[in-house]
Amino acid sequence: MKTLKLVNGDLVFNDSGELEMVSDDDEIVQNLEMILSTQLGEFQLDETIGLDRSNILTKQFDEKAAHYDIVEALMQEDRVQEVRDVTFIPVKENRIMTVNVTVLKTDGTTVTVEGVPINA
Repeated sequence: MKTLKLVNGDLVFNDSGELEMVSDDDEIVQNLEMILSTQLGEFQLDETIGLDRSNILTKQFDEKAAHYDIVEALMQEDRVQEVRDVTFIPVKENRIMTVNVTVLKTDGTTVTVEGVPINA
């Protein structure tokens, strides 16, 4: 697939003023980042898209429950066959949490998504 390139939710233009595109693994990584960055129910056109952050935004962080929520969110992408690895990275001085994930795609290859903030 091919889609418009986004950086921090904004469209990207090249030096000629044309919209940049992403495809292949870059496109699926961008899509997975968007799923993780979207609060479940936030997107009014399809409220089933996104990540349920209720187990992430608690005082007593439950890694097992948060892991389940990440897997459930990433499985919204049809090209994901399995979530292979989920690593939470807390940044205590900024009180944020980022996540790295590796997924097995339906074509048998893997992609890794790194440093996605999941508590913004």
